[in-house]
Amino acid sequence: MGNAERIAGQFCGDFVRGSDLSGYAEGIQEGIHRHRRIDAYTDRHPAVRACHNLFQPPVRRFAGIVTDVVFDHFLARDWANYSTLPIEEHVDTVHAALDETRDQLPPELQRFADFLQKENVLLGNLHYSGVEITLQRLSRRSPRFLPIVDGAAMALEHEHELLAAFNTFFPELLELERP
Repeated sequence: MGNAERIAGQFCGDFVRGSDLSGYAEGIQEGIHRHRRIDAYTDRHPAVRACHNLFQPPVRRFAGIVTDVVFDHFLARDWANYSTLPIEEHVDTVHAALDETRDQLPPELQRFADFLQKENVLLGNLHYSGVEITLQRLSRRSPRFLPIVDGAAMALEHEHELLAAFNTFFPELLELERP
């Protein structure tokens, strides 16, 4: 179950707060730590930070989120450049890991895992419409999130700059994460 736990733990990173992870299996803890390392590296990377200036207020306030969503699209779309495993098999592995570890996941992540599979979100990232749909969903979380929906159009206007940043940042991240 170790690999499934690490995969699930990477998703837990968005749902678990604080430093006390003792209530989670070791593999889930490893996944949470990896998720947090990747988030910290991403947030500090100069190419990623420069992307934030591509967005006009009030979307700029959400530039980090919009950039992450767009980067998810680039990764899915260009998956074959980074993995020999077909993306469909990767997505099946992620879904299976979330199912296998379900009883260890926070309730919010359990609900999100159901949604992720039902709506086929990960494969939805193959197309730019996945960015638009994700930002629309996020905009409905709270009235203060309403401007985020405009991020899809702004990101599309700056697709070349965002892709250049991704192509700078992501290979460096992969190199750091290599065992």
